[in-house]
Amino acid sequence: MNGWSLSYAAVNAFFILSGFLIADSLERRADIFTYTASRALRILPALVFLSLAAVFIFGPYFTEMTMAEYWASGQTWMFPVQVLGFLDTSQGPAGIFTQLPWAGEFSATLWTLRYEMIAYVAAAIIFFSPIPWNKHTHLVLFVVTASAYLALSLLWSDAPALIMSSARLSAAFTLGMVVHGWRHSVPVVPWPALVALPLWLLAGDAPWAEPLLNIALGAIIFWFAFARMGGLPTWSKIPDWSYGIYIWHYPIMQAVLYFNLEADPLLIGAISLPVSFLIAALSWSFIEKPSLRLKGRAGEGLRAMFGRKTKRLSSADP
Repeated sequence: MNGWSLSYAAVNAFFILSGFLIADSLERRADIFTYTASRALRILPALVFLSLAAVFIFGPYFTEMTMAEYWASGQTWMFPVQVLGFLDTSQGPAGIFTQLPWAGEFSATLWTLRYEMIAYVAAAIIFFSPIPWNKHTHLVLFVVTASAYLALSLLWSDAPALIMSSARLSAAFTLGMVVHGWRHSVPVVPWPALVALPLWLLAGDAPWAEPLLNIALGAIIFWFAFARMGGLPTWSKIPDWSYGIYIWHYPIMQAVLYFNLEADPLLIGAISLPVSFLIAALSWSFIEKPSLRLKGRAGEGLRAMFGRKTKRLSSADP
């Protein structure tokens, strides 16, 4: 709609939610080592498994190369390095999916992880610095990042992707921090979306449509997350399959398309969604959840290695 795609809005929504959760994580732990261990154990174990599965399972089956060429190719062995280093994830192991419209891609959607890691680090730097950590600081950060994105869009529209995407996703991330900081002062209601959505539609593809979209997304996401409709419980008890779905949906769709190049989007979705949910459920049960149980010991190990001064000197404002 108006040049905006569902995937674009979904990425923004993910970063809004992430900003809320990271602000909460920092305030609850107030410890750099447990925070670092928690973030690493949430992201890396499932990503390691995906990288190895790509090289040793998907690659040999879907590559157009001979096995000798495949195993001798530097691209095959560089794939885990690219993924785990949050570098270029646009291509998969050597020779994979070469006949598809998105030739050679295995996990192109993982490009957002580098910006997620940047946000994790930036939030921790602010939290453990002398900068006040409170709802007013969060609001200032949102205004600064949203203004930076608008300025780049208006004055430097061809800025490098690293700069433009950093500004765009930082604005979404800091909006989530704002919601977390003001959650006790301002009720979470859907009404801001009723104002922001029509204005977003009127703005079309203008740069100022971006913050309007983010405000609408934030209002809808958090109202839906915290609402108790008809006395029903919220969604907090549902297993967290979201990360597994995120990292696995694209390679699964590529595999479906490999077997049927004429498949339409509905057929691809009908097959790939349940398969992605199944893999995500297995990933959560056997990789992600068990890994997260280690965060306490991992944090203590980091503290023993790097020092004892880990706590923020003053607690966050309510």
